[in-house]
Order: sequence, then C-alpha cells, then structure tokens
Amino acid sequence: MKQIKLLVSVSIILICNSGCLDLDSFMFNQKKLSSYGLSTAIIPDSSRTQIAMVSQGKKIYGYFVRSDGTHSQVTVLYNHGRRDNLQFYWDRVELLYKMGFNIFIYDYEGFGMSEGEPSESAIYSDAQTALEYIRSRSDVDASKIAVYGFSLGCVAAINLAVSSVPLYVLVLEAPFASSTTLVQSGTILDIPSSYVMKGEYNNADKIKSVHIPLLIVHGENDTFVDINKNSQVIYDNANNPKVFIRVPGANHSDIPQKMGEQMYLSTVSGFILNPPQ
Repeated sequence: MKQIKLLVSVSIILICNSGCLDLDSFMFNQKKLSSYGLSTAIIPDSSRTQIAMVSQGKKIYGYFVRSDGTHSQVTVLYNHGRRDNLQFYWDRVELLYKMGFNIFIYDYEGFGMSEGEPSESAIYSDAQTALEYIRSRSDVDASKIAVYGFSLGCVAAINLAVSSVPLYVLVLEAPFASSTTLVQSGTILDIPSSYVMKGEYNNADKIKSVHIPLLIVHGENDTFVDINKNSQVIYDNANNPKVFIRVPGANHSDIPQKMGEQMYLSTVSGFILNPPQ
C-alpha cells in the first residue's frame, strides 16, 4: 500500500512539474445528465418543481420541494457533495422532506443538467443564485432559511453564511477545513495542496465570520475527511452557539444510517426547529 501511494505521489508531482498544477478534478466528480430521473416513493411528483436559473451566464438547474405542511415555515437549501449530481443525493432530500420542511437542491455548474464547468468561484456563485431564487418565492419565509452543506457542499454553505443576509441556521455534515487538510486527510495523498488544487476552500477561516447557530455532524471513522483535522478545527474556530456531534462507526457518507434514521431525523429537525441561543 505504501509503495502504491508513493508511486501515485511521484506521478502527480511529475505531472505538476510539467506545468499542470490545476487538478481540481480531484475535488469535482461530476456526472452530466440530459434529464433527471427522480424517485416518487417518498416525494410525489406534484410536490416538486424543476427550476432553471442563471449563474455566471450559465444555466443551472434545481428542484424546489414543497413541504407536506408539517413545518412549511422552514426552507432548507441543500448543497450536495462532490459526486455525480442532485439525483445521486435525492435520498437526502427525502429525509429532509420527512422532517416536514421545504427543500431546494440544485446542481453546481458542470453537474447534472447544469451548464459550465465547476470551480470554487462557480460554487459560490451557484449557491448565491440558489439562495436568491428561494428568497424570491412568495411562499417562502425569508427569515427561516436553513442552509445545509454535505462535504463539498459545506464550501457553498459556509460562504453563504458569511456573505449573505443573515440566515436562520447552518448545518454542516462532514466538512473539510481547507484544501490542504482535505489533501492530507485519511487516504488522500500526503502532499502539499498546491500540487493538486487551485482553490483554497478555506472553511476553517471563514467560519470565524459566521454568527448563526451551527450544527456539525461528522463520522468518527471517516477515512476521506479526517474528523480531527477538519470538523474539529472548524468547530474550534466557530462562534457560539454551536453543536458538534461525532457519530461512532460512521464513515464519510453513511451518517444517517449509522445514527439510525429516526435519530438522524430528530437530531437535525430538532436543531433546525429549536436552534440554541
């Protein structure tokens, strides 16, 4: 294993020395689609609407899911992870729907049906565009918008919490502190971040400027984003009120399963509905 890691490290360094320093494909594992095929097992087709928006001159797509009426005063802006597109994360939307909230999920540039190519600046623009769309809806209470980020989506979520009109609450699942800590975490190659990423993605520094209730949830067995080098650093830098939940046995993407669905639902919905003061 060490020999394989060394060979890959040497290969990347040779590539970088040849003049190619921007390997952000490591960050973005997107999949293009010509249309979305979303399950109706939990969310009926009548409760969701496909939305097209424009970010940086590119058309990006999302879905607004209307609450079943339980907690329709709250809308969750869900910023998904680095893999595939919003269709891959539809099961997460279904969980939020079970909590009774409105949800808006969207695809970053270059993901799913969205045009363009992903980048750090594009993610910030796309998230801001999504937030502005939510605020434009007459059926949304602009004072009760909760922002949820998963993994890569935490980059968008934290930036929104820093740069936008005050939001309601911020929920981060498996966030990374920066491109440096991500590269040097777990199974990722232990080489300087400048060799593989152009973006800084400095969540640990930006969180210092966030002043809304914060919930961080992270798996203790995460081998992709090490909990101590990432979430713990973000939590330590964050302002109160804040809550940090370390999930025993959970890896990077199975927190709801390891917590148990009902515990996950009650934990997240409880925080959103009754955030600490």
